[in-house]
Amino acid sequence: MKRVEIIAVGNELLIGDVLDTNTNWLCRRLTMMGAFVRRAVLVRDDEDAIAHEVQGAISRGTDLLFTSGGLGPTDDDRTVAAIAKAFGRSLVLNEQALRMVEQRYRELYEQGFVDSPEITPPRRKMAMLPEGAIPLFNPVGTAPGVWFDAGNIIVVCLPGVPAELKGIFEQSLPPYL
Repeated sequence: MKRVEIIAVGNELLIGDVLDTNTNWLCRRLTMMGAFVRRAVLVRDDEDAIAHEVQGAISRGTDLLFTSGGLGPTDDDRTVAAIAKAFGRSLVLNEQALRMVEQRYRELYEQGFVDSPEITPPRRKMAMLPEGAIPLFNPVGTAPGVWFDAGNIIVVCLPGVPAELKGIFEQSLPPYL
């Protein structure tokens, strides 16, 4: 039985502006799959706080760590950088993730949802992954999820938007799980 922990990231969760339904949904799905979810925590959009929680999960012998939130293009989206920091890895441009982001922005531009398909620095940020990580296609939004096998623990980073989290979990993640 896999030992699982969940870190839900977002200031909006801690000030009560947004209800964290993602953790409940993940707990139910993972438990149905036979995993043992032994801990879930909410943290602010703070790189050090996220990295601290990741290091705690490692020290507790967690097999599989899920994060939700903090994958987008804004400055406060720091989850992926915190994962890299926790493992002493560099953030590198992942070409596969970049192609995913480019494709989504082209589609959104063609549908009239964004003014430009250009890959701006904030958009490019979503393709920066910890060295050795694998991007997970996001069938709903723009930020790819992340699969990171660090040897003693696997980290799965999912977006905080519930439809995006569920889309990646149900469509892109199964081959890895």
